[in-house]
Amino acid sequence: MCLRNHHIAIKVEQFRKEIEKKYEKTPTGCGGSFGEILCFEIHSQPDNPRKESGELGLTFRELAKKWNIPVSFLGDLIVDHCYKL
Repeated sequence: MCLRNHHIAIKVEQFRKEIEKKYEKTPTGCGGSFGEILCFEIHSQPDNPRKESGELGLTFRELAKKWNIPVSFLGDLIVDHCYKL
């Protein structure tokens, strides 16, 4: 593993833990693991700009904004999640 990938892996793991801790205070009702939180936000989040049309889930840009991270880092988180499936 190159140094850049190792650095990203560390950042991903730290962020996963931060999100799990943050959501302990406001649970989604879909589980507390990072994967469950991520899937809830992308597929089931009812509080989004399209809620009037009945659409659920946040777009990648909306979730990145909510979590205050770049969309590219959200991509790293999603890739990491998929590898862990």
